[in-house]
Amino acid sequence: MRFCAACGKEIGEQSNFCPHCGHSIEGFTNQSNADSPKQHQVSDDDFKIFIWKNSDYYLQRFRKFNIEGTDVFSFTWNWSAFCGGFGWMLYRKLYMWAIIAFVLSLIPHITLIAWIATGAISNYLYYRHAKSKILEIKALHSATDIAGDLRQVGGINRWVPVTAVIITLVFCIAFIIMAFFLMIPFNILDTFNTPSKYI
Repeated sequence: MRFCAACGKEIGEQSNFCPHCGHSIEGFTNQSNADSPKQHQVSDDDFKIFIWKNSDYYLQRFRKFNIEGTDVFSFTWNWSAFCGGFGWMLYRKLYMWAIIAFVLSLIPHITLIAWIATGAISNYLYYRHAKSKILEIKALHSATDIAGDLRQVGGINRWVPVTAVIITLVFCIAFIIMAFFLMIPFNILDTFNTPSKYI
């Protein structure tokens, strides 16, 4: 008996692709009856450990993406992803999508669309990312406690919000300094152009 590493459903002995999700299973070895399919499934507890912060919020959204064991896209909205953009993706360790979002944000006429799309699909992207990473860890450490690995691979990047605050402060200070020095020439000109009552 064999089970798909992506969706956890039972698959045929001769098939090279999962008939449920299309995941490639080449080289997949036969599983004994004693090998539980839970090894190839992701539980809410797995997601909670992996997500860590705000796990309840994401679990509610993740349930919309799995209908009877099949992954499907469903519209959800993530305000943090919408406001944070690629920064939120870095925060949640979605590095590849962070690069894509950053590049799209630099293209004229696409920036706004990309920002809205980020808010609309980020929960689904995060679900797929979390599920894939958890299954990878389970495949490598099937007989051991994987909680530590889930926390290490998942969770958040604490440096992202700190870096965002520092960059914002630097930009604000630079703007204030620039505005101050730009006003100086106008003040000097006003001094010379103001008629004096002593002339």
